[in-house]
Amino acid sequence: MEVEIIKIGGSILKNYNDFKIISEIILNKKNEEKIPICVVSAMKGVTDRIIHILSNARNETELSLHQHIENLYNEHLSALPNNVDLEDFKNEFKKLETVLNYIRSSGELSDSVYAYTVSRGENFSTKILSYHLQSIGISCHSFYGEDVLITDDNNREAVVNLEKTKIKIEENLMPYIEDGLIPIIAGFAGRSESGSITVLGRGGTDDTAACIAYCLGVKKLIKYVDEGGIMTLDPKFVSELKQNEEIISKVGHIPESKIIPYLNYIEASELLREERTKVVHFKVLKPLMDGKIDLQLKSINSLEEDGTIIGYENGKKNIVGMPKAISFQRNLYGVRFLPSQSVLPTEVYAQVFQSLLKANVDVRYLSISGYQISLLLPKQEVDSALNALSSLESKIEVNLIEGSKGTFSIIGSEMRGVKGFLSKVTGLIAKYGINIEQATQPYSENIIRFSVKDEDIPLAVAAIYAELFRE
Repeated sequence: MEVEIIKIGGSILKNYNDFKIISEIILNKKNEEKIPICVVSAMKGVTDRIIHILSNARNETELSLHQHIENLYNEHLSALPNNVDLEDFKNEFKKLETVLNYIRSSGELSDSVYAYTVSRGENFSTKILSYHLQSIGISCHSFYGEDVLITDDNNREAVVNLEKTKIKIEENLMPYIEDGLIPIIAGFAGRSESGSITVLGRGGTDDTAACIAYCLGVKKLIKYVDEGGIMTLDPKFVSELKQNEEIISKVGHIPESKIIPYLNYIEASELLREERTKVVHFKVLKPLMDGKIDLQLKSINSLEEDGTIIGYENGKKNIVGMPKAISFQRNLYGVRFLPSQSVLPTEVYAQVFQSLLKANVDVRYLSISGYQISLLLPKQEVDSALNALSSLESKIEVNLIEGSKGTFSIIGSEMRGVKGFLSKVTGLIAKYGINIEQATQPYSENIIRFSVKDEDIPLAVAAIYAELFRE
């Protein structure tokens, strides 16, 4: 039988009906003689609720903590099918309450205890889904994330050790699969080699699913979402553009945003970085690429639609010269670094990037001209970048670049080798009086990036989108 990994996002787990729909999807997969391995997120909003309770636990009374947990329990209770062993289910909440009371009384909150606490929402969802499956006659087995994934010792931002996890899965997961049971796995958490519970940080459940797919050698991962997939342009931004009379008067009709049927890994990396689309986290790309795994994003509301597939190109092409998407960032600020000319460029780059990494600076755009390095980053990162770069011995000048900046990227492998495409785009931008401050096109030619004044982003994006994505 074919094994398929299914990732179930928290945005589509809100109530009883949502779990019922997922159960029916799993039943259909089973009827197609597939083994769906399910990786489950916490119900919508639950992890944020637990983090909020945790952050206030040391100031709460035992009674108030009990009430918080009771409220969580009752909300999850409403998602259960009939004839469930409630004592077994409630034990999951009692464990969480015990840990919170320990934090309250001791005043201690270690990173491992934090990881344990914030990852319990996934366990609640896993239990609920397993009860739904059992209610329709599907044999399954629930796993905590820490029973499956082996990670490093970073409790709050763990990285999965894929080779050791592969052995763990072979030992813990495969016997159940061979016995015909459907595995239901809580995402987000793992266990370090030293034995403490860890969490994988933002996008952790996506990461769990991709890592399990890699370790099992599975070639397809399906993530069910409430959106239809990845879009040509942020639909909210398209709506804003359509309401801007000045922009409409200049560029005319703004096309509707559409689902992109197919993206290669390089194209996807540009759209997923900096959370320009939140439908899936960029950290899934490494195990996907290493395992040559296709990720399909499907809408839970339109199961007959294919959504978006991320994978190798395999001959799947768009129209030549027609890009697939436009992404943008706004409210960025610039820092320019001029080093001594007596230092080799490679030494300069090593010093600059090591210092920025050490300062944990989030660089969003980079341009190098000779020895000069220009960076664009979020406003809250500017002081850290200035301090990091000012401390370097090779520094001659470190300056702020005046004004707020924005960047936009045109994305699509179909731009490769198309003569005059870059000229066409720059000419179009110039037509509307927009000054391009910086532009880069990597050798892959999958992406062209531009930096302009932040105030010019709406018009620049609208002009490109109206011209290149005409319906």
